[in-house]
Amino acid sequence: MGIAVILTGCGNKETKEALDKATALQSQKEYTDANEVLVEALQAREEKIRADAGPPPTDPTAVDALTKKVQSDSEILKLERAQIPLYLHMERADMASAVYNDILAGHPGDTIVYDTLHDSDPLLRTGAVRVLGLAGKPEAIDALAGATKDPDQDVRRAAISALGSIKDPKAVPLLIEALKDPDWFARSESANALGLQHDARAVKPLIDTVLDTDSTVAGSAETSLLFLCKPPSTASPDDFVSRLNDPNQKIVLVSAVCLSLLKDARAIPVLTKLISSTDQTTRLDAVKGLGETGDPSVIPTLRQTLKDSDVNMRGWSIIGLGKLKDQGSLADLQALVSDDTQPDSIRAAAAAAVNNITGQSPAANSP
Repeated sequence: MGIAVILTGCGNKETKEALDKATALQSQKEYTDANEVLVEALQAREEKIRADAGPPPTDPTAVDALTKKVQSDSEILKLERAQIPLYLHMERADMASAVYNDILAGHPGDTIVYDTLHDSDPLLRTGAVRVLGLAGKPEAIDALAGATKDPDQDVRRAAISALGSIKDPKAVPLLIEALKDPDWFARSESANALGLQHDARAVKPLIDTVLDTDSTVAGSAETSLLFLCKPPSTASPDDFVSRLNDPNQKIVLVSAVCLSLLKDARAIPVLTKLISSTDQTTRLDAVKGLGETGDPSVIPTLRQTLKDSDVNMRGWSIIGLGKLKDQGSLADLQALVSDDTQPDSIRAAAAAAVNNITGQSPAANSP
């Protein structure tokens, strides 16, 4: 999109000259120089408007009226609209967003950014999407929905990210659909965005996405599920319970850990069983989950894993016992704090656990 395409029929001579010069520079890809021409023209135009209005007003009402006159000036509008594609060419969506906000202050119905969503240049379409994302307004959702189907993956990624920044229930189905995007980055963006929406509709699709062929996407889905289960959570425990017998162990594990965050006791027998898995990552996640249940019935298991040969298993056992305020483990934990042969991470975790149980700071000779 060029300046000449955006702006036709310029009435003011100075404006036309600035636009013509900026257009010529833009055609040479001298975007910064083109923008400087427009900035100078904008400053000159505003100075003229204020000078024509007489002495600077002091009354707040008059000051506000003059500001609105500047914002609504048709010549300033032409110059600011011409800045939008320049900033997008420079990949400065933040600056384009600032100018767009200025435009909307004087011309609330202006469509320059929405029009740019149909530009032939994917760089400009991507930038326009980012501007709408920065605005974060629900009225942009329909336009962004179209952008999630753009043939260019960068545009789709930006659209998904923009939808994620708009906290509105209408965005959730679009983000769920984007979990099927052919581009792994777009799917990952969608999974991340769903974790921020706090909408229970995302739970089932995210559980399925845990099995995505791309490890980054799968990790994003898992992280978002954990986030959705932290207070205040809208997730339904039944969505996870229904997957505890899934043939895929990863689904079972993620579902059980999510249930533990929801303080649902139905996670306990599953996590207890997974403690004996031959997969170390599974064992570690299981012991983490047990520590999150808040249920004293898991204490004997955590006391047992406190003696595990793996330092991470011991560490998360310590953390879990501290969260459960297990008085019966206090002596063992205090011994770990004072044991110079233990790794610093174990001694620090034990000190924190002792503090959780007793409400007192660690002893002076502890880390």
